[in-house]
Amino acid sequence: MAAALEISGLTRRFGGVTALAGVDLSLLPGEVLGLIGPNGSGKTSLFNVLSGHYAPDAGAVRLDGRDIAGWAPRRIARAGVTRSFQNLRLLKRLSLYENLRAATHSAASGRELFWQSRAAKRRERSQLMDLLALFGLEDKADDAPGALTLVEMRQLEIARLLAARPRLVLLDEPAAGMTPAETARISRIIAEHVLPGRSVIVIEHKMPLITALCRRIAVLQAGVKIADGPARAVLDDPLVRQSYFGSRPC
Repeated sequence: MAAALEISGLTRRFGGVTALAGVDLSLLPGEVLGLIGPNGSGKTSLFNVLSGHYAPDAGAVRLDGRDIAGWAPRRIARAGVTRSFQNLRLLKRLSLYENLRAATHSAASGRELFWQSRAAKRRERSQLMDLLALFGLEDKADDAPGALTLVEMRQLEIARLLAARPRLVLLDEPAAGMTPAETARISRIIAEHVLPGRSVIVIEHKMPLITALCRRIAVLQAGVKIADGPARAVLDDPLVRQSYFGSRPC
């Protein structure tokens, strides 16, 4: 089976600091990969390159065989890649419905939007309201995100990702700041609504979420991939336990 995403020799530097040092990584269609590593290991830098926020200094990023390295974020979104951020980036001045509509339009071409008929606009509204209902947020469609709880904000963020109809989803610490119960809840939401039919990479420090969602794990340390394989084997690897867990049991 051909890879949905293939990263080869990916390198990104910031002055004298190398955030990514020749990273190789591949992802099959429908595969879910957990990406872990200490703070500063290059995980978010990798997401920033994959989503077009940083251009790589070297290497290739192939999405379904096309090298998208260095493409602008909007062009990458139109190609089917969406991402979340560790620190929520919701549009605070817009309603929940308008947040979803903005995500839909960010992944569409200007021509598609210009020629959108009234019937198409009605279908779009119906689809977006159904998406809000999927997360129990339809009664708050006209509210601003600031009125939501943290879990509801994360749900809205996930709904925004789905509104763009992605093929590849990048989740950056989706359970950040959550209690164990809230983490379990967002994990179930991701499993039920994000994973089916999509390729997904999840960055997370909370191992219960990673092990619940991901059969495969890759580990970065100082911009270098030091492990990649079945979740249990990677978490039991002495090098991983030393560098990430400090030799503590996983």
